[in-house]
Amino acid sequence: MEEKLVIIFFWLALMAYASAFIFYVYLFIQKRQLTSYLATGLVLLGFAFHTASFVAGWRSVGHIPVEGAFETYFMIAWSMALIYISLEWLTGLKVIGAWVLPFIITLMGISWFRYESAERLSPVVQNSWVIMHVSVIFLSYAGFTMAAATSVLYLIQQRQLKQRRVTLFFRRLPSLEVLDNLSSTAVSLSLPFMTMVIVTGILRSLKQFPAWYLDPIVISTTLTWIVYSVYLALRYLGSWQGRRVAYVALVGFASLFAVEVMRSFTFFHRFG
Repeated sequence: MEEKLVIIFFWLALMAYASAFIFYVYLFIQKRQLTSYLATGLVLLGFAFHTASFVAGWRSVGHIPVEGAFETYFMIAWSMALIYISLEWLTGLKVIGAWVLPFIITLMGISWFRYESAERLSPVVQNSWVIMHVSVIFLSYAGFTMAAATSVLYLIQQRQLKQRRVTLFFRRLPSLEVLDNLSSTAVSLSLPFMTMVIVTGILRSLKQFPAWYLDPIVISTTLTWIVYSVYLALRYLGSWQGRRVAYVALVGFASLFAVEVMRSFTFFHRFG
C-alpha cells in the first residue's frame, strides 16, 4: 500500500510543480498578485505531496529513502524545493521560481525513469554514519544547483547591462548585487554539507575500505570541494565579486556532473 502511495503522491507533486512553473513564468512576464499567490501555493502543495511521497517511501522500507537512483534524484529534488521555498519566504523573491522549478521537475523526471520497487537497506548502508553521509549529499547538491542558477541569471543580466539592452527579462530580474549575494549564500550554506559528506564517508571507510582515497568518487568529490572552497576564498578573502565568481560557481556545478560520471567506475559507492 505504501509503495502505491509513493507513486500517487509522486505524480501529484510533479503535476503541482509543473503547474507552479507555469504560474511563475506568467508572474515573470506580468506581475499580478493573484498569480503570485497561485504560484507560491502550488509549489507549497507540490512540496507537501513530495514530502508525503517521501514519508510513504520511508514507511514502506523502514528507513530514509537513500538507496538507489530513484531515491537519489527524488531527494535532491525535495531538498531543492525545500531550499527554494525557504529562500522565497526569507527574501520575498519569486521571479527565480521560473528558473528553479525546471531543475526540480527535471530531477523528478529522471528519478521516475530510474524507478524500481523499494527494498530494505543493503548491509553496506545499514549504518547511521552512511545514512547521514548520503542524506547530506542531497542538501549540498541542491544548494550548489541554486548557486549555479543564480550565477547564470547574473551573467545574463550583466550581459544585457553591458549591451545597454533594457528588456522585459532585465526588468523582472533581481539586481546584480542580489543575485551575487544569493549565489554566495547558497555556496556558503552548501559547502559545510559537502564537508560532512567527505568526513562521514572517510570515517565509515577507514576500516572497511583501506584504499578509499583511490575511489573515483572520493577524488572527484574532493576536487569539487576544493573548487567551492576556492570560490568562497576568492569571494570573501580575495574580494572577487560578480562575473568572475559566477564562473567559478559554474565550474563547481560542472564538477558535480563529473562526480556522477565517476559513479560508473567506483568500487564501493554502489547503492543501487
